[in-house]
Amino acid sequence: MDRIGCFSEQTVELSVKSKSRERTIEIGRVFGSFLPAGSVISLEGGLGVGKTLFAGGICAGLGVMDKVLSPTFILLEEYDGLFPIMHFDLYRLEKLEEVQSLGLIDAADGCNVVLVEWGDRLPDGVLRFDIKVYIQIVSSNERIIDFNAPENFTRALMENNVFNNGS
Repeated sequence: MDRIGCFSEQTVELSVKSKSRERTIEIGRVFGSFLPAGSVISLEGGLGVGKTLFAGGICAGLGVMDKVLSPTFILLEEYDGLFPIMHFDLYRLEKLEEVQSLGLIDAADGCNVVLVEWGDRLPDGVLRFDIKVYIQIVSSNERIIDFNAPENFTRALMENNVFNNGS
């Protein structure tokens, strides 16, 4: 697998089914293995859908060896991988000023990979997300993971066999 160098302009949608926690992590790992430096990702969906689990997979795909924790209470976790990774959680934030004081806007500097759980809580125009990931619960173990992503990134994901087995 070759990591893509940059994102194409055109975006497309892709939907993937996960039937287990392990599968969700694996989908995230493959996702992360294609991300270029500077990627800004919004992870969306209700409480308990697996946003942090998916973020852990992304980090693994970016070479992070540490366990990925939910930043809900500390608001930001930082990881060292192939690129610096800034993992934000906006669930508890109420005002735009809080987001700015966290350094979220500054983190999207073209060098870091920025993962934002609850990115849909930001007002439009505050931050440009390269990819939006929406996770929804189907049953206790099953999830649907929808991607709105650049066409070249989506194509790279589809060409990888892990997206074809649906388990």
